[in-house]
Amino acid sequence: MNGFTIFDSVHLTWLIGISLFFIIALYSYHYFSTKQQQFFQKIIFWLLLFLEITKQLYLVITDQYSYWSPPLHLCGLGIFIIGWHSYFPNRTTATLLFTLTLPGAAIALLFPGWAADAVWSFLHIHSFVFHALLIVFVLVLVKEQQLKTQFRDCWRAVLFLLVTVPIIYAYNARFNTNFMFLNKPVKNTPLQWLYDAFGASGYLVSFAGVIFIIWVVLYTLKTMKKSS
Repeated sequence: MNGFTIFDSVHLTWLIGISLFFIIALYSYHYFSTKQQQFFQKIIFWLLLFLEITKQLYLVITDQYSYWSPPLHLCGLGIFIIGWHSYFPNRTTATLLFTLTLPGAAIALLFPGWAADAVWSFLHIHSFVFHALLIVFVLVLVKEQQLKTQFRDCWRAVLFLLVTVPIIYAYNARFNTNFMFLNKPVKNTPLQWLYDAFGASGYLVSFAGVIFIIWVVLYTLKTMKKSS
């Protein structure tokens, strides 16, 4: 079977199933003890790491490994942010999870860049499960108000991007890849709308503007939840 299209029956089935998973995880995590919650966080990290290693091995074994294979997308980097936060939680990792990992993985699920992969193939299933795990890790922390970050902490995310984006942009230019979608957008996604509206020259600037708007919305919702 070939790939799927955004919001077709296959995509919607995954989104519904993942939503149910989120509900069960949020409910269960709420009633976990502190030790159980910490164990849950570590389990999610090790599952993510296992999935990524399995994917890398799969690509090697099937002779599909290429310059596109390293985990250099924002969600791939999220593995290591989650790992650090699972064992050494701090304000920086909390901020990166809330401002980058959560919205990045959510947008990826809504507008998958893996739609061309054969439905129910290894890469198809891996991509949905992987991004769902990224999101649930952050969601349970937000729900239980365990993610210690405020809007003024956004400079930490900005600094992270200032360090990583030039490196990945250079990698993209050298190997003709498109990690973090810095060079071009994914078709039929909001990034494509930005590219069409502002052109190649204004794409990254408008991209940055959208990220800032997302941060404002996220922290506004977080503040509203905390005060309610």
